[in-house]
This record gives sequence, structure tokens and C-alpha cells, in this order.
Amino acid sequence: MKQVALIHGWGGSYAATWEADGWAEALRGAGFEPVGVNIAGHGAGGGSHEPTDYADLASDLAGKLPKGLHGAIGFSLGTKLLLELEARTPGANGRLVLGGIGDNLFAPEAAGPAIVAALRAETTDHPPQVAALLAYAEKSGSDPACLAAVLERPANPVLTEDRLSAAKAPILIFNSRDDAVAQPDDRLRAALPQASHQLIDGPGHVALTSDARFCEAAIAFLTD
Repeated sequence: MKQVALIHGWGGSYAATWEADGWAEALRGAGFEPVGVNIAGHGAGGGSHEPTDYADLASDLAGKLPKGLHGAIGFSLGTKLLLELEARTPGANGRLVLGGIGDNLFAPEAAGPAIVAALRAETTDHPPQVAALLAYAEKSGSDPACLAAVLERPANPVLTEDRLSAAKAPILIFNSRDDAVAQPDDRLRAALPQASHQLIDGPGHVALTSDARFCEAAIAFLTD
């Protein structure tokens, strides 16, 4: 059976994102074997509270992925890490479905300091984007101190148009028009001119993985 890895976003986990939103079941129904992994510092397993221990999230992820993947599906931070691995070893992870990513790929995580303050209970009044990400993180059962450390890590991955030009994998970029985190995505699309692109109305950033249109498009792309 063809293996497909699923990589969640910051604050999530395989169980709280992909299993809870029905992706694992849908992939099995389409004849794929889902491979679930957690980004370092995420999930019930916990991790380090030291930001420097998250200085190379992509290498940690690479060590968890099996060889010979048919493809991989990422959301938000998960897409950044898949693109980093694609830049390092083009084509190694098969077909790539990248959701919840746009021109924010090239910039620091803007909401990071506000989210860290909230995780440490230093603030209680949160703007909508921060509140949504905190709610997403709470569902994963992750240690807030681990999640704060991930946000405070030395900047990584750091991707540029030049590095992305090495990409060889078939790629689908799937986004929501109402995603305040990942929109616009023009610069990313220009950096990956070979990639397919789909843009839907609704559902914003954190709800993207629960939208059936994303799952359906991903399976269709992986089946091509």
C-alpha cells in the first residue's frame, strides 16, 4: 500500500488534526496507508522546554519519515518543513500537498510573541487569530511550555526562492481566501511555478483541515 505522511501545524498533533478531521480514514478508503508523525515538541509525548533544542525541526521530521513515501500532506508549519526537506532532497517524499501556506513562508511567525505570552498566562485578552491558534493547540494536549519553546526556536526553516527552485516533486498548494495567516500566496506560487494551486472560499486558517474540499483535493492529487 502506498504510504502518505501527514504533518500537522504548530500546536497540533497527528491525532488532533488528521485523525480527528477524518483524513486517516479517508486515505485508507482511497487505498493509501497514512503515516502519522508529530513535529518535535508536539503531542502528548511532550519534549524539551529549551528553544535551542528545536533549532532544526526539519531534520527531526526527516528522521521520523519512512523511505519511499508516495507523498506527504502538510498544514501550516508542517508545509514549511516539507518544503525545507524538498529543498534539501528534491523528490524524496513523493507528491506534496501543502495547505495553509503562502507568502508567510518567507517571513517570521508574526503572531509568535503574542502566542508565547498567552501560553505563559501573561495575557488573557487575545486577538482572533491568536485565540484560534490557542484553541487549535489545546486540542492536541501538547505541553504549553514545549509549544512556547518551539515558537522561540532559532529561526528555522529559512526558505528563499533560490532554495525552492530545486523542488522536483509534484506539488499542490491548497489555501483558503479567508486565511489571515497564509494569504496572500502570490510570492510562493511564483517561486513554485510548476505547482498546482487551489483557492477556496472560507474556512480560514485553523479550520482548513476540517474542510472536506481540502481532503478531496489532496486524495485526487495523490491518485493522479
